Amino acid sequence: MAENENKTVWLVDPVHTRIRFEAKYLLMTAVSGWFTQFEGAVVAPAEGFAGSKIQLTVYTHSLFTANEQRDGHLRSAEFFDTSNFPILTFVSSAVITANDKAKVTGELCIKGVTRTVDFEATFIGICHDPMGNIKAGFEIMLALNRKDYDISWNQTFDKSGILISDEVKVFCDVQLLRMPAVSS
Repeated sequence: MAENENKTVWLVDPVHTRIRFEAKYLLMTAVSGWFTQFEGAVVAPAEGFAGSKIQLTVYTHSLFTANEQRDGHLRSAEFFDTSNFPILTFVSSAVITANDKAKVTGELCIKGVTRTVDFEATFIGICHDPMGNIKAGFEIMLALNRKDYDISWNQTFDKSGILISDEVKVFCDVQLLRMPAVSS
């Protein structure tokens, strides 16, 4: 990918990016997990990020919660069904910026179900890393209802208790790597 026609291409830096999800267990405490394998790109105007096009692919088998039994259950058909749905994707349809915030709208596809989502990204800044690369940083938080994506397994207990919340929060610390321009 390259910078051309007044566009700048940024790649998601997987070494310095974190995608974490969190749901309430017993509706009291948060249990977190991470996706450790993903790739993505942002094609932006020559200056700034307004009007950017964002694409992200997350490999569902890479989820990690630090508990093998829970990881296996989350990979099963009752949750992400990683055998049949090895990726989840996000493709933006609009990016509107104001100051250090970006309102992002796009299509999120999880387990074969695509829904439009809106979220806010906070722009952290742009700097050069020690190797001279240009990096940009963003923080993102969004809340999803897992049932909207056909992830509805749950368990009741004690006549009224529910094991896992329907709401799942997703937190992303994203670092982008600006790709060098290529002469045409």
